[in-house]
Amino acid sequence: MKKIKINPISFQLIDFVPALSGLIGKTALVSSFAVVWASQYHITRSDFVFENVRLEMIIGSVITLLAALLLANTAPSGTLAPLIVMVPTMAAFGVHPFILGILAGIIGALGIKTKLFHKLIALSGTVSRTSLTLTIGISGVLLSFKNLNTFFADRHTSLLLILILLAFIYLLLRRWNKAWLIVPLAAIVSVIISVVSGISIGSVSHITLPSFNPSYWWNEMWGIGFGLNAVTILKTLPFAFFILILWAIDTVSITTMLDANYKPGEKKEEISLESSILLTAFRNTVGGFFGGAQTSALWRSFLIPLFMVKRPLRPASILLGILGIIAGFTAIPIKVLSFPPLIWSVLLFGIFLPFTVVGLTNLRATEKWWKQLAIITVSAAGVFYSLIFTWVGAVLFELVLKKWQKSNATECPDPES
Repeated sequence: MKKIKINPISFQLIDFVPALSGLIGKTALVSSFAVVWASQYHITRSDFVFENVRLEMIIGSVITLLAALLLANTAPSGTLAPLIVMVPTMAAFGVHPFILGILAGIIGALGIKTKLFHKLIALSGTVSRTSLTLTIGISGVLLSFKNLNTFFADRHTSLLLILILLAFIYLLLRRWNKAWLIVPLAAIVSVIISVVSGISIGSVSHITLPSFNPSYWWNEMWGIGFGLNAVTILKTLPFAFFILILWAIDTVSITTMLDANYKPGEKKEEISLESSILLTAFRNTVGGFFGGAQTSALWRSFLIPLFMVKRPLRPASILLGILGIIAGFTAIPIKVLSFPPLIWSVLLFGIFLPFTVVGLTNLRATEKWWKQLAIITVSAAGVFYSLIFTWVGAVLFELVLKKWQKSNATECPDPES
């Protein structure tokens, strides 16, 4: 009888860095989804957003923990941030979040099985990868500045102190090749300066166990029912396909960051994109069924710091799952992690600034000036309008470029001519 070999899992203190960053990013993005959906459906319940974050945190963390224990090289499922800005459009068109979650899961699974997902990724070349990385980075930096400025309002000194101090720390850490330390340091610095400035984090006065009853969530909390009718399904279907495209775009940007953090010849962290997207599809279906507001994607705020610390995926994923379950059930950590200065400082310096740096580095490394111009143009379109403009523009540019190069090669087969 053949013995099953079980590889031991080795934990290190450094594994808490991507786990902590993932929790902070998750809290921010799920809150954003819940807030926008609530405003579109005029949900006035004061506990809707907070309880939805708890629900999503527990569901996502349980799935993450099980996947880390049972499926090797499978990345956790996070939140599809680029879709947040599309929520008002979807709601106005008649898209139902329950139907969206179910259809995204079905179409995501079909996209993997039919190889459509891989074909979408294959469309993205160097120009696409650089443009997407740059767009996500700059858009995130601007969003972080906007939210920090809104929160601090007239407390300009506190905000400037946080930004200047963390910028200095970030530059030093990059010089010492310890940039991953910016995640815990950004959390600590932002909280200390805010509290010293007289800003209270707040507390949870009454904690109850979250509800996992789909009927309660869709009929009472959301107040919109399950939306199970042909018209709603047909209206939601195009956006479910759009989610598959956004997954491919997100995956391209994440793999670009993976390549940027490892030197040539250095062993990279192995991630099975196929099983990871299948897990994300399953995560969408489960979250949608139970009443979650978010739409899932690869857990970017976890993976980027993981690539920085260059640690194996599994131990950090296990810690992420355990911490998320604790945070969801106790609720108190969510209150701390949802403190705006902490959220946006960590995302700014731990996620979006590294994206921007990698994008600019790749832009400088691009040899042809007209390719650089194309990257800048499509990136600007993405920053000012939508990420989808960046991807479509870059892909079209690369397809035209390939056709032109192929035509030239046919006309001049001799390299010397």
